[in-house]
Amino acid sequence: MAEDRKEQTDLEEVGQKEGQEKPVGKKGKFKLILIIIFFLIVAGGAGGYFMFGKKVLAGLAGKQTHAAGKEAAPKKEAVGPILQLEPFVFNLTGNQSRYAKVSLGIEVKDVKAMEETKKMIPLIRDRILFIFGTKAVEVLMDVNQREAIKKEVHASLKAVFKNEDELKAVYITDIIIQ
Repeated sequence: MAEDRKEQTDLEEVGQKEGQEKPVGKKGKFKLILIIIFFLIVAGGAGGYFMFGKKVLAGLAGKQTHAAGKEAAPKKEAVGPILQLEPFVFNLTGNQSRYAKVSLGIEVKDVKAMEETKKMIPLIRDRILFIFGTKAVEVLMDVNQREAIKKEVHASLKAVFKNEDELKAVYITDIIIQ
């Protein structure tokens, strides 16, 4: 019996030692479980991506392309050099006591076209003054008419350039009516 007690005491000491190590073992097991769960989530995500990722991305890209096609026009080109002309001051049609001051900018294709445009400033100013000189006060004051005026000036100035694509746009930067 003494031997049985000795074995039991030895087992209890071993149990106490194991009991002391158990809390450390529980923390280790918890960390291990978290690592396994994290690995399963990552592996599941990677597997899902490899199985369905291309289909999902193609679907999203198709929706974005379709939405962009509805909302946006074709890609706009970069803005070219803009020549700011000196302001135009002219009498308004039908009224000798009223005048207008209009400032314009002309966007051209590139620097080479800009140099050619600078040589033609007197001709350009003449055409622009002719167009604005025929406009009534009401037309110049109406914001909705300005786009039509810009198109008219653009069409008139296109004939001045060697290549029609050298003139990109006409901008009205200022209108003052006195």
